[in-house]
Formats: sequence, C-alpha cells, structure tokens
Amino acid sequence: MNYYELLGISKSANEDEIKKAYRKLAMQFHPDRNPGNKPAEEKFKQISEAYAVLSDKDKRRQYDMFGDAAFQQGGGFREDVFRGADFSSIFREMGFGNVDFETMFQGMAGAGMGSRQRSSAFRQGGGFRTGAGHRGPPGFDTPFDEGASFDVEHELAVGFMDVYNGGERQVEMSLKTGEKVSARIKIPAGVDNGKMLRLKGQGATKPNGQRGDLYLKVKMSEHPQFHRAGADVECDTPVPFSTLALGGQVTVATPQGDKKTTLKAGMKSGVKIRLRGLGFVKENSTERGDLYARVVVQIPTETDLNPELTEILERLKELGF
Repeated sequence: MNYYELLGISKSANEDEIKKAYRKLAMQFHPDRNPGNKPAEEKFKQISEAYAVLSDKDKRRQYDMFGDAAFQQGGGFREDVFRGADFSSIFREMGFGNVDFETMFQGMAGAGMGSRQRSSAFRQGGGFRTGAGHRGPPGFDTPFDEGASFDVEHELAVGFMDVYNGGERQVEMSLKTGEKVSARIKIPAGVDNGKMLRLKGQGATKPNGQRGDLYLKVKMSEHPQFHRAGADVECDTPVPFSTLALGGQVTVATPQGDKKTTLKAGMKSGVKIRLRGLGFVKENSTERGDLYARVVVQIPTETDLNPELTEILERLKELGF
C-alpha cells in the first residue's frame, strides 16, 4: 500500500504535515465514531500503519527505499511498524479514548506471531479499552465508557542533578483507583523534561485481572545556579573587572565541579565562554552537550572598599573606566 496516498500527503511532507493529515483522518475513522463499522475499522488500521511509519525518520527512510516490504514479517503481520509509535497523545488531543490495537489486529496477528509477540504488539500506542457496561477498578465512581484506558499517567518530580547524572528512583504512590505502586524506575541521564517513563503492569487493573501501564511524566526541578538549554547548560560566572581587562585564569562552577579556564584580555561582561562536554547527555548518544558560562563583571561591595581600593577606582574613573 502507498502510505503517502493513504494520508493524502506528498513525499516531501514534514512531520507537522504528517501528523495533521493523520489527525484529520483519525477524526473521521476512529472506532469511537464508527462502532461496528468494519470498512471504517479497516481504513483506520491502514492510516494508523501509514502514520506509524512516516512519523518515524528511520522507518520512513526504509519505506522510501524498499516500500512496505521493509516491514513484512512471516505470516503477513508488520509488528515492527508500530513499535515506538505514539498514538495515545494524539487521541487525547482529539478527545478520544485509546484504542486496543492488540484486539483490533488479533486476526492478523494470529497467523504470524507467537503469543508473546501478540501481547507486546502496539503497547507503545497507548492504553486498553473496556466494553460499555464494565465497571472500572475499585475506587472509580462511574463505569468505564468505551474509551476508558487502564494506562495511568502521573507526574514525576526529578532533581536537576538526577537528570544530569541519571540513576534510579524508588516510586511509591497511590493511584486514583486506590491501588498502590511500589517500584524502582531508571532515570536515563539527559532525559528530556516532559518525557514519559513507562512502568509496565503498574497501572489500573483490567476486568481480566491484568494491569495497564503507569506512565511517569518527567518534571525536572530548577537549579539555583544552572539552567538547562536542550543538551547544554548555562550559568553566570562573576569575574573581577581587572581580569576582564587584563586577562587571566578564572574558576567556573559546573555540574561536574569547579573548572579552570583562561580569559583573553579585554573581554566584555556578558560574553559567553564554552566548556565542551559539560552539558547533558544527548538523546540516543553517549556524547554530552556543552556548558556556556556568561562572564559577569564583579562589582566591589561597600565592605570591599578601603582607602587604597577607593583611590584606584577614583583614578580609573578619571580615565573614563
């Protein structure tokens, strides 16, 4: 099938255009708007497959080179197409519930996938839905509707240095269902603010006794000294006027401790100096960004002034400095 034609876009379409086209079609063919409509369901499967491929740079590159055969598996089921695709956020924006892709594609999956593959397929796409009339887990006051999800989202406050260094965090919380969560989660070094970290099987309980997933949205706290700018770190570094004028060595505070660097003579206040490799770990890489220290002239305070210093400053003032 031609993914570009399915979404009604050109081969040069950018990410925003691809998402906009899918949203428009999903609004028309989403199962919540077409209950029991098999042609609409089939169309929804096709456009979702197209979006899963074209919204991913690597998959799109493979498709442009080899067509949809690049994702063909034995038995005709393209599991890898949907791995990593985010549908749940799109459906939430449109006011729809998450789609149980696992059930929707079950007939297709049966021939070519084992039970382990079937259970894992499409989990990246979002939550699970229940049929009308099923009640939710204990703690919910109303029955789940057709669009209800057993996946749960929760905010996770993380310190600046925890994100900088990476590590693990023990998560202890109570869901709105009354269920408890107690688990350790890995915080990847350099994880983006707003990134969703998944705890499999820690969400709300389904009618069959299994649990959905818990998605923790990273919220990094501010640091009193450092500021994050993508993979880079920014900070201010006070420097005496004499060092700015004459040049010399200064100490720069960094997340990895104090570092020495040398300034050239005649440097102006406000200029940023770069210390390579002292930023955050870049996504999908072991390489770090840089630290940019903005030099700020250090003004003597009233307690710093003494007759000798005052005389020097008066002389500089006479010279226009």
